[in-house]
Amino acid sequence: METIPTSNTTWSQEKLQRLQAQLTGMWAEDAWPVNVTDGHHQRQCLLRFEFVSSALTIEFKYALWTQFQRGQRKREGNNGHLYYGLQLLTRWLNQVAPTTPSLLERSLDAWVCSLRTYLVQTQCFHPRRHKQLRASQTYVEYTKDDGRIYLFRALYHIIADAYDERQETDKDIWDLRKLGLKCNPTQSQNLLNFTAIRQPWLLQLAKEFMRYEIAVRSDGTCISKLTAIRRFSRFLAEQLPDVRAREIDRALLVHYMTWLRTQHLSAGVRNNYLVDLRIFLETCAHHLQVPSLTKERLIFDEDLTKIPQSASREIPEEVLVQLREHLEDLPTTILLEVGMRINELCALELSCLICDDKHEWYLRFYQSKSQKEHVVPLVDEQVIGVIQAQQLEIRERWGSACSYLFPSPHSPLKPQQQKHFTDLLNKWAVQHEIRDRNQALYRFTAHQFRHTVGMRLLNDDVPMEVVSRLLGHGSLAMTHIYARVKDKKMRADLERAARKRKTVDSQGHAITGDPRANDPEVQLTRKGMRGQTLPVGGCGRLVVLGECSHANKCLTCPMWLTSTEDLPKLTSFYERAARLKQRAIEAGNQCVVEQQERIKSLEETSMDGSLSPEEVLGQLQSDLVEAESALEEVREHGLILAANYLERTIVDLKTRMTAWEEPA
Repeated sequence: METIPTSNTTWSQEKLQRLQAQLTGMWAEDAWPVNVTDGHHQRQCLLRFEFVSSALTIEFKYALWTQFQRGQRKREGNNGHLYYGLQLLTRWLNQVAPTTPSLLERSLDAWVCSLRTYLVQTQCFHPRRHKQLRASQTYVEYTKDDGRIYLFRALYHIIADAYDERQETDKDIWDLRKLGLKCNPTQSQNLLNFTAIRQPWLLQLAKEFMRYEIAVRSDGTCISKLTAIRRFSRFLAEQLPDVRAREIDRALLVHYMTWLRTQHLSAGVRNNYLVDLRIFLETCAHHLQVPSLTKERLIFDEDLTKIPQSASREIPEEVLVQLREHLEDLPTTILLEVGMRINELCALELSCLICDDKHEWYLRFYQSKSQKEHVVPLVDEQVIGVIQAQQLEIRERWGSACSYLFPSPHSPLKPQQQKHFTDLLNKWAVQHEIRDRNQALYRFTAHQFRHTVGMRLLNDDVPMEVVSRLLGHGSLAMTHIYARVKDKKMRADLERAARKRKTVDSQGHAITGDPRANDPEVQLTRKGMRGQTLPVGGCGRLVVLGECSHANKCLTCPMWLTSTEDLPKLTSFYERAARLKQRAIEAGNQCVVEQQERIKSLEETSMDGSLSPEEVLGQLQSDLVEAESALEEVREHGLILAANYLERTIVDLKTRMTAWEEPA
C-alpha cells in the first residue's frame, strides 16, 4: 500500500537541513565511488547527484545513504542498476521539475505517472518478464514494472518517512521495529498497515487495540490480528457500509460468518479470522472499556468449523528416496537431519557448528518459539560437511562482514528470507522432477521436514523424551502429536494384518470370530481383562472365572490360543527344541512333538527336522553375510530407512544363530 502524504507529512527547510546534517564525510559529497559490473568486468564509477534542484540532491543523497546504512546496498557489490537508474531519474526530474523544493510537493502516484510517461516517450520503458512458481509446481510468467520505477518508489518512501515527525502510533502504517518489537529477521513483514480499514470508528478501535497488543504480543500475532480486522472492515464496506460500533451484535456476526463462506477461504483460515475478531471485540469491550461495544460474547466455539484431524504431514517415503538421490545439492539437507523450523534455519549463525572435548559435532541455534538457545547433536557426517562447506564459502566471499550461514542475496548483513528459501526448495524439486506416488510434481513445505524427522525418530524407537528434547518442544504433549500419528499407522498395519491373521487352539484347530469383536480397538480394551499374560500366545479365559487350574500348564490348556502374530516366538522356541526332537521321539516324549504342530497349523512350510543343526547354522551365516553386505551398500547411498531395516534383520539373525549354537 502506498504511503500517501498528508498534512502531517510535509517538508520544510528546517527538516531538509536536518537531513543534510546527517550526511558527513564522503556521503556529503555530490559524487560517491561505487563498483559497477558490466558483463564479467568490474569497474569503479562515480554515483553523481546532478539535480538542478539542490533540495532534490539532498533528499536523494539522504535516501541512498539510508539504504547503504541499513545494509540494503553495499558499495563493494554490483551497483550497476543504481548507477544507470540514478542517471535516468536525474534527467527526468531536471526536465519535469527543475525547481521543485521537495519530492513531497506531489504524491507518489503523481510522480510515478510522470516517470512512466517519460520512460515511454524516450523509449526507455523496459518492463521485465518474471517467472513465478505456483503451488501447482508450474511456472507462470507475468510482467513487472520498469526497475527505475521500483527504485524511485523505494527512495520516495524513505524521504516521506524522514519528513514525518509524528509519533509512530499516530500514523496509518506502523513500523514494529520502531515500536520496540523484536521482529523476525527472516520475514519481510514488519509493518502494521491500517490504510485498508475504511470505517473511521473501526480504524480508531483497531489502533487502540494494537497499542495494547504490541505491549504483550509478538510481531506475528499482531500482524495476524490486524489482518482479521481488515477482513472485517472489508465485509462492512461491502455489506453494511453505515453500521456503527454500537450496532455490532450476534445477528451481524452471523451475517459475517455467512459472508466468509463465500470468499473461497479454507475452514482453517475462516476459523482464524473469527477467533482473532472475537479477541479484538472482547479486548476492546473488557480491557479497553470501550462503552459502545457490548460485553456479551458474540462468537462462540460452536461457530467454528469442525476440522477433521489432518493426515500425517511428513514427507512420503517415495519422495524421501528421490531426495536422498540428490542429497549433495539439496538446499535443506540440514532440515532433513535436524528437523529445525524454517525461521531457525534461515537465521543460523555462521558459527553454529560446535564440538565437545571428544570432537563430536553439535548444532547451536536460537529457538524463537521458546526464546532460548538450543544445542542438538549431529551424527550424519554429510550434514556436518555441508555446513562446513557453506561456512568456508561465506567466509571467502564476505569475510567477517557476514554473520549468517545463509545470508540474504541482497545483503550479507541480513539472513535469508523464509519465502526465498522455500521457493529455492520447490524450484529444486521441479528441476530434479521430484514426484509423488501419482507421478505428480511434489510441492514441499519447510515444516514437513520437521514432522519427517520427528516420525523417523519415533519409528526408530527413540524415547519420546529424547525426541522432545531434540525438537525443542515445550512439553511432551507436543511430541505426543507424532506418537498419535504413529499409533494410527500401527492401527492400519494391525487392520491389514488382521485380514491375514489365523488363530488356532492348543490342538491346532483354526478359531474364527465375529469381525466386529476382532476390531483392534475392541481387542485393546479386552486385553486388560485376560486371565494370564503369557510369553507366547494368549489366554482365552476371563479373570471373572476365578483362579486357573492350568496356570503352570498353559501349553496344554484348552483355553490357550496362539496366532500368526506369535510365529517368530514359536519358531524361535521350536529351533531351540529342534535338537531335542529326535531324542524326544526316541524316548517316546510326545509333548515336545505335539507343541510343534501348532506352528504347522499356522504356516504351510515349517522346519521338520530334515536339516541338521550345522546346515541351519550355515544357512543363517549365509543370510547374515548377505545382509551385512547389503547394509554397507545402502549406507553408501544414504538410504536410512533401508539401513535401519537391515540392522534389525542382522540382530535377528545373530539371535537365531546364538540359539542354535547353545548346547542342548
